[in-house]
Amino acid sequence: MAKFKCNQSGNTVEFFQEHEILEMRKHGGYTEVVIEAPPVVTPTTVKSTKKVAKDEISIGGVESNS
Repeated sequence: MAKFKCNQSGNTVEFFQEHEILEMRKHGGYTEVVIEAPPVVTPTTVKSTKKVAKDEISIGGVESNS
C-alpha cells in the first residue's frame, strides 16, 4: 500500500497494487506520502534513596521504624 499526494490540489490517493505504485512513483504530478512510525517510548522507574525521618510517614503511607 502506498499513498500519493497531488501536487496541485493536495488530495491524496491510495494504491495497493505494485504496478500502480511503481507507475505513480514515476508520475511528476504526485508525491509519495511516507508515513513514519512514532518513536517507541519506554517508561522508566525512578527509585528514591531518601530516608524517612522517625516521625514522618512515607509517601506510600508506611511509618518509618528507624
